[in-house]
Amino acid sequence: MAIIGIDLGTTNSAVAFLKNGKPEIIPNLDGARTTPSVFQLTIGDEIIIGQDAKSSMPGAPDRTITEVKRSMGTDVTVTAGNQEYRPEEVSAQILRYLKKSAEDFLGEAVTEAVVTVPAYFSDSQRKATQKAGELAGLKVERIINEPTAAAIAYGMENLEKDQNILVYDLGGGTFDVSVVEIFEGVVEVKASAGDNHLGGVDFDNALTEWISTNFQKQEGIDLFSIGSQKEINERKARIKLEAENIKKSLSSQKTVAINLPFIAMHNNAPISINTSITREEFEAMIGDMARKTITEVEKALSDSKLSVDEIDEVLLVGGSTRIPLIQQLVEEKFGKKAKKDINPDEAVALGAAIQGGIKSGEIDTSQSIMVIDVCPYTLGTEVVKNIGGQVVPGFFDPIIPRNSSIPISESKVYYTANDNQTRVNVNVFQGDNQYIDQNIFLGEFLLDGIPAAPKGEEAIEVKFSYDINGTLQVEATIVSTGKKASSVIKAQAGVMSDEEVNFAKDRLDKEWNQSELYNEVKSVITRGERMLGETTGLEQEKLFSLLQNIKIALSRNDKAMVKKYEEELTDLLIELV
Repeated sequence: MAIIGIDLGTTNSAVAFLKNGKPEIIPNLDGARTTPSVFQLTIGDEIIIGQDAKSSMPGAPDRTITEVKRSMGTDVTVTAGNQEYRPEEVSAQILRYLKKSAEDFLGEAVTEAVVTVPAYFSDSQRKATQKAGELAGLKVERIINEPTAAAIAYGMENLEKDQNILVYDLGGGTFDVSVVEIFEGVVEVKASAGDNHLGGVDFDNALTEWISTNFQKQEGIDLFSIGSQKEINERKARIKLEAENIKKSLSSQKTVAINLPFIAMHNNAPISINTSITREEFEAMIGDMARKTITEVEKALSDSKLSVDEIDEVLLVGGSTRIPLIQQLVEEKFGKKAKKDINPDEAVALGAAIQGGIKSGEIDTSQSIMVIDVCPYTLGTEVVKNIGGQVVPGFFDPIIPRNSSIPISESKVYYTANDNQTRVNVNVFQGDNQYIDQNIFLGEFLLDGIPAAPKGEEAIEVKFSYDINGTLQVEATIVSTGKKASSVIKAQAGVMSDEEVNFAKDRLDKEWNQSELYNEVKSVITRGERMLGETTGLEQEKLFSLLQNIKIALSRNDKAMVKKYEEELTDLLIELV
């Protein structure tokens, strides 16, 4: 059974698998090689994913959710119609669509995936991604950084070369850069840097604002203030969708016409946008953002202890690297042409599929490729300092430095700060600032039972272990007694609890038995669910997948797919009896 690779992107997602040792993109249910990461809830409460949802967004912006990846690992909720969702739930629907696409293409159940995340995703964002996979019916034991995945895809085709490459990954919502050494079949990440809120959607937003401002200058009308709020939202969605098309056109054209007929009504007359924009104007509005990526490039180079001259190849990944200004800045920095021989939209998914092959054993790492990644950020704990005779809390002490090779375990010994102190709260943070309030809080746990003694006499060892998925485990030990306390840093803001996951699973499936087709297939579903408890291994996985698929088809009232899965489920039950 294949372990698929999924690039779960801010604006577009892709899925791939390993075929005869080589990664291949799996087309989605519409036959496209990438899928817009767009979720829509129709007036009839039908869930639509992908291009259809994106195309109809201007007419239903209040029922459409985009760019949800930027909310992963946070406590914010997103809304479609009257329904409120956690970001994990929306991402799970996108993952379900990709899972279904893979199952249709491969002709077998798919239960496991390697999913990619930006290198600079925090611990909570990574856990949220794994929760989304769980909600989608996928086992996601392996999370891999996006630029690392791209480097794997490149390295697989260049195993005979010893070289240093820089992966410049500018996608729809995030920017990552990794410095990677390839030698004797090993892909070793030396350093990573990035910005989780910099990407193509920011360019789209800047262009959307420019179109509105330019129209106001020419016509004296603020398009985002006239009409009802619903009309304004629809207008903004329509302009933003056009802004994305304009951005793409400016990669091949010096000037692009902007024509948006009947964009609004003003003084009882329809008004339209008829203007043009040059590439130079577009580059001026995104210039500062584009140059910020070079600052991150310099940070990664510094951490890797390599100079510009020591980089043999620069690999461009992510759709936004098609912008000529981006290519110009990168090539000026390195004094050489960047490599564009890997499809920037597909490289990450292809690398994830290779990683899936490594995990399943289909790829023998002793004979082929081996991957060594890094922890891209500094991890540490809160400490107190004695300042002027006063114990002052709020200081950050690093335990695992950023860009340490993973998996890694590091520990430090601390001492009690007060007389007769019997407990300590271990607060865990991510960041590089000396003050904790400038870093990201990851979690906390309590260690009690410290023997009462004068301050400074009792020692506590704090050990951080960071694994290949970016999951952090922290352990604290009272040195004198050996008593321990530990946490996998689960209970943090932005990560769904097990109870919330179970509730979300129920909600994802709640509508299937309300379908008008339900009574026709009720008996076969009941038999299938009864048989679940009597099967194990691959048989159980296949049965579970078919039950999930028929429920999804029922929730969409898709008569053809319900019939198809009913027949497959009936055939499987006959085999199992």
